[in-house]
Amino acid sequence: MYSVKATAGLTGLTPETLRAWERRYAAVVPHRDDKGRRSYDAAMLQRLTLLYRLTDRGHAISRLAALDDAALQGLLEDSRQLAYGAVDDLPGRMLDAIADYQVDVFDRELTVAIATLPLSVLIGRLVNPLLHEVGVRWADGRLAIAQERLVSSLLQARLLSILNQHPREHKARVLFATLPGEQHQLGLIGAALQAFDAGVPVLYLGAELPAVELARVANRVQAAAVAISSIYPAHAGQVLDELRSLDAALHADIPVWLGGANAAYLGEELALPRLRVIGSADALRHLALRV
Repeated sequence: MYSVKATAGLTGLTPETLRAWERRYAAVVPHRDDKGRRSYDAAMLQRLTLLYRLTDRGHAISRLAALDDAALQGLLEDSRQLAYGAVDDLPGRMLDAIADYQVDVFDRELTVAIATLPLSVLIGRLVNPLLHEVGVRWADGRLAIAQERLVSSLLQARLLSILNQHPREHKARVLFATLPGEQHQLGLIGAALQAFDAGVPVLYLGAELPAVELARVANRVQAAAVAISSIYPAHAGQVLDELRSLDAALHADIPVWLGGANAAYLGEELALPRLRVIGSADALRHLALRV
């Protein structure tokens, strides 16, 4: 439990503002001892911090106080997204640079974005649109194979650096990998970053890891889940066999998260109780927040 003074210091509010929010809007209802002194628990501190951040962005406390914590968190995320309007022009500029083989320009723009943007904005407003635009330009002939590979290699190197530059003190909870035959990693890296942004300690193992080896690592570190991406239809049969091997070798209490273009098909074919098919970023974040 936290006193009024401690709560004000931790949330950024003044004691006077805290009292006013309680009295006028019932933003939180503090605990009181037998002498009437107020105290606050950790959940109240989290809510007050959300309220403080949103009022600092111009939202009225009279409107915010009626919202639950999930709605406040969503509103804060929307505010963060709107604050980075210039990001929407970046994918086009970066690919124009790659079209002229100006690798230094592309890399500089990407490095600055990684250093300055929240991960949710980086993935949702830069990386995903960039990958979509790569596909469009490659299909209509504006991007050569060499240029597409340049984008992939630069993105992969820089995004993996995010996972490696802030090592977690806690043991790995979710392992990310692809199985043999699946070389494509960008979608998997994006998923790992989303889990990382949700506060989950991530161990990124990369592409084409045999199922038996993946199970050995997951069992050894007592992972909370194993996340796998599969996108190549031609390799779906091989991945099916590997997933069966993974299911046989993995401890019974470790779920498997499956994403990518093949995920729905693989999930239907296997029908394994431990398998969770992930069809969207929101679904992944929901699972990550439960770890």
